[in-house]
Amino acid sequence: MKSFHTVIGIDVAKTSLSISFFDGKKHLFQEIDYTKSTIKKTLMTPYKKHKQEVVFVMEGTGVYHSKLAHWLYEEGFTVSIVNPLIIKRYSQMLLSRIKTDKADARLIAEYGFEYQHKLTIFQPKNSTQVAVDNLIKAIDDLLHQKNITANQYHALQKQAHHSKEVAKAYKRHLDFLQKEIRDLEKLLHTLLEQAFAKEYALLLSIPGIGLKVAAMIIALYGKFEHFETAKQACSFVGMAPSPYESGSSVKGRGSISKQGNAFARKILFMGALSATVHNPLVRQQYQRLLQNGKHKLVALTAAANKLLRQAFGVLKSGVPFDGNYVKVQTI
Repeated sequence: MKSFHTVIGIDVAKTSLSISFFDGKKHLFQEIDYTKSTIKKTLMTPYKKHKQEVVFVMEGTGVYHSKLAHWLYEEGFTVSIVNPLIIKRYSQMLLSRIKTDKADARLIAEYGFEYQHKLTIFQPKNSTQVAVDNLIKAIDDLLHQKNITANQYHALQKQAHHSKEVAKAYKRHLDFLQKEIRDLEKLLHTLLEQAFAKEYALLLSIPGIGLKVAAMIIALYGKFEHFETAKQACSFVGMAPSPYESGSSVKGRGSISKQGNAFARKILFMGALSATVHNPLVRQQYQRLLQNGKHKLVALTAAANKLLRQAFGVLKSGVPFDGNYVKVQTI
């Protein structure tokens, strides 16, 4: 990877950006409104003729950074989105205790400059991946609404005297949500078969991975083309025991992190529940951990981690899962 003369570290908030311009010697700090016109004036125009000399680095927190990353990418700038856990570990290494927007921007810029050879360059998802991502999240939202409505419906029926009209309204809403979920699932399945046929088939060869888990992996990771190791893929969603590596002298190791993509972890846990029963390799690991006295949640987390590693393996190799496959009802 080439070297950059200037690293622009950005701490992204909902309506503002805290920015540190760092050349390896000194910082220049600026805080601006999070609007396209302000960003163009402050960040894009001054570096228009020097795009190859700068890299913009930001944390991948929530969704606030997404527009900024796309705007900069579309103008031809180099962008890197760093897992917030990496910045946290870097801060711990420096024994930094200051927590302000300015300090965060400074820290991001310094990390980006020192470890620019390790930065992963941002590549936006293609439109089909975005569509898959929208569908899987919409299905999950509707399932959540369905569960809430079902609980309200059953609670109403437990009452000694309840309104039949209200009960009918709940039932109609439940039927509506169920139909919408089925329709979106069919649409998602068709989209995956048409646009990602090979990847979808490879993922479905792994016991425990069904429509939702496969869709999440494809939407988030694609073919894992931007990840060199399974450990990096697990770290990306906060599922690796050792999610930080920065140079040969700094290696952190600890418990599973909850930083990263919470939605991806949720879907992986759903798949892991099925895999602990039907996936021979995951089941063996899960049972061994329980027998060794590990908490059920710890064992399930390890199962989700292993499931993601298996997905990494089949997509990287192009070879279907070859364990003791048992066709099951997957999630």
